[in-house]
Amino acid sequence: MKRLENQMVNQAAKKRILVIDDDERVLISLECLLENEGYETTTVWSAQDGLNMLRTKPFDLVLLDDYMHGVAIEGIFDEIQKMEIQPPVILTVSSSLPEARKHFIELGAVAVVNKWAPCEEIAAEVRKQLAKAGLEAVPA
Repeated sequence: MKRLENQMVNQAAKKRILVIDDDERVLISLECLLENEGYETTTVWSAQDGLNMLRTKPFDLVLLDDYMHGVAIEGIFDEIQKMEIQPPVILTVSSSLPEARKHFIELGAVAVVNKWAPCEEIAAEVRKQLAKAGLEAVPA
């Protein structure tokens, strides 16, 4: 009985993460990584689907691709900033140019990570940003 109670508490405490990317490899990789870390993960293929999901369900964090076909990243951030609840956004990028990272932070990203970084690096950034938002224990 105690084990079942612990599982129920763990399920209730799961943090919800939305992954928005138009690359199937990235979606699958991030979904596996985040679920192995214990997060409830939802993945979507398009910026519009991601914005619609954010309007209808609460998420604790968003991992967003820096380049979504046919949609300017500035427009995505504008839409998120209009929402009543604005989860922290970590931008996943292919480029590591410092000026691009600075631009993304100015737009509203709380962090920028390389989408092909080692799993532990991405997981550590997720934990760090959830901790900053007061949603998770501070990482060691």
